[in-house]
Formats: sequence, structure tokens, C-alpha cells
Amino acid sequence: MTTETLPEPAEIDFIIFGAGNYNSLGVLHAMAEAGRECFLLIIGDSKDKKQGNIIGYSRFAKHIHHVSSADEGVEWLLTSQNNFLKGTVIYPTGDIEEKALDQNLKRLSARYIFPNAGIQGRVSELMDKQLQTALAEQSGIRILKSRFSNAPDFTYGEVEYPCMVKPLNSTSGSKGDMRVCETEQELDDALTHGRNTKEFIVQQYIRNEADLLFLGVALPNGDVIIPALVKKPGVSPTGEYTHAIITTDVDTHLPERKQVENFVKNIGYCGPFSIEFGLEKEKNYFFEINLRNDGTSHYPLNAGVNIPMIWYQALRNLSFKSGFPSVEYEMIDEVADLRRVIGHELSLSSWLKSFRKAGTYRYYRKSDKNLRRVLISMFLNRTTDKVRRLFFQ
Repeated sequence: MTTETLPEPAEIDFIIFGAGNYNSLGVLHAMAEAGRECFLLIIGDSKDKKQGNIIGYSRFAKHIHHVSSADEGVEWLLTSQNNFLKGTVIYPTGDIEEKALDQNLKRLSARYIFPNAGIQGRVSELMDKQLQTALAEQSGIRILKSRFSNAPDFTYGEVEYPCMVKPLNSTSGSKGDMRVCETEQELDDALTHGRNTKEFIVQQYIRNEADLLFLGVALPNGDVIIPALVKKPGVSPTGEYTHAIITTDVDTHLPERKQVENFVKNIGYCGPFSIEFGLEKEKNYFFEINLRNDGTSHYPLNAGVNIPMIWYQALRNLSFKSGFPSVEYEMIDEVADLRRVIGHELSLSSWLKSFRKAGTYRYYRKSDKNLRRVLISMFLNRTTDKVRRLFFQ
């Protein structure tokens, strides 16, 4: 694939590594608003509106190199053709990118800094939900009763219904493999017909009132800070949602903060993370931890919380803000939410009212006006595809 522009020697020391979607775009906006220029190492096309990859249209996307895979990206980082300053920070925005970096820690660490757990391959191991669940329980965090489909003693008879089925490892499965099963027959179908993996975690199903996604940073000195929460409404099994509440009032929603901090410290990880809980009857139940940037990390920017910049400043021994006043506002997925109007799930007047009062959006930032027309085009492309599937398949 082609390279648009490369930085001058020692000009840029922050690389965003991932797909060109809202996750990477959010990090680009966060760093741009902090006055930092970034290099984009993008997997695939950064201007594929049908796939939601629109980072290439951003006015802040000045330096981009495209690769076809995470492994190709790692090899490119190791070649002599690039001219980054030694100690440049790599900021992965997906599990696949983080895993590729983690599995090449020894080769990359002489030249780059990126999220890791000190031992090559350790972060990849920690992506396994079976291990995550065990370590969370050891730290005193409330977990869901779980069975693992790859365990020798797994039997259908010991599963309580309804149950939730999820891929055991986030890099081998997908949200499309998640499913709520009411009967043994449904569970058997889910386990035997997984599209992307055959290894699952079968969990106690809670009728969660909300998904709580806490955003944090594990600092180089061993400290852990958790400055923001993305509170999603009770969502579908696939995790899709178009609205969420963003708040810096973490303590009210995370009584087990100390246990979570100890959990992150004990695994030896350094970098941005998100830890997710389900809420039922005022009790938090551990779902998973993501050891990389979360796609929601840009949502609390308007509350003064800049997750990528906090980690960057800590790595550079610069002062950073770690305490924040209590702020709360709503996030709207401005593309998907408008589709709900077309699908008659939401009235246009209700949508307009919510859109106007929203404190942040999934894609759009006022500082990046280039994206306005692109977002409209992306919405039209996705809507057209949806109509085509409904009437012609």
C-alpha cells in the first residue's frame, strides 16, 4: 500500500496504529486538541466510508502510511525506511494491533514505547477472558459464574439458563458471536456454529440495567488512575448502542475502585485500558478488561479528560491532570442514531432534541469541520446498503 507523507526526522513522536475508524479518529482528535501532531499507521483504507473508516478525511491526518495487516505494520516499523525519533510512542487502537506489538516486544522495545505488561506475549495471554475472570476474582472483584467451552469438564448440564455466550479471546472472535441462550439447544447451536471461533465463555446472564465502561491509565510508576465512565443503557447482546452518559463521577459508580486498581497493578500492565461491568440491582459484575485504547476514550474530552495525552505525558515525565471536577453529559452516535429515525424507532423531533443537547459524538468534533460532509455521505451509504439488503436479498 502507499505512503502519503512521512514525517521529518524527530518531527513526530506519537504513532496511532489501527484501523481508520472512530477509535483511531478519536485518538487523533484528542492529541490534536492537546497540540500534538501524530503519524497514522493505518490498516486498510483510511477513506472507506462504507466501513466507517474516515480518518483520512480529517484535517489533522497529515502523515499517513497504509498497511494491509497488523503484522505488516510491525515489520514496517522495524525497517530502516522510517525515520522516527528513538522512543517514539505507538498507540494501538485495537486488540489485533496491540497483540502484534506485544508479540514483538523484544524487537520493538529498543526503538519504541507502547502498552505492554513487561514480558513479551503477556498482554496477548491476558486477552483470554478465562484468565481475566480468574485474576479479577483474586483481586476481590465480583464476577459472573462462568464455564469455558474448551475446558475438559465442560458439560451442558451444569449451565444455568439464560446464559450469555462470548468469544473466549477478543482477537479470535467478534461481537457477532455473542448470544443470549435460553435453552440447552440454543447454547449448543451457539457453540457449534460460531462464525469466527469455537472457544467461548458461557456466563451467568444478568438483566443488566446498564453497561459501565470505566476508562483508565496504568502509569509507568505503577499508579492507576480511572478518571471517567461511559455508562451505556441496557444494551443488546451485540453491545450496540447509540446513546451513553459520560461522567467523571467515577466513585459513585465504582465502589470497588481499590480492587480494580489492585487488579490492574497486579497484572503489571502499563498503558491505557478500559474495564467493563454489568449493573444489576446496584451490584457491578465484571465483564472484561481491554488492555489498549478504548473506542470511547475521546468521549470525555469535553470533561477535560484526555486519556491518550495523560499516558503520553506520563511517559515523558511531564505533569498531567489526574483530578477532575464532576461533569456529566450525553454522547450520541450521530450516524447510527439517525438511522433509528428512518427505522421508525425514534421520532425526528426526539432525535433533533437529543442531538442538540448532546455533549459529544462518536465521530464529529467541532475542531474538525472537514468531517461534516463525510459523515452525511457515510450515513447515506449505510442507509442505502440497509435498504438494499431489506428489499433485494
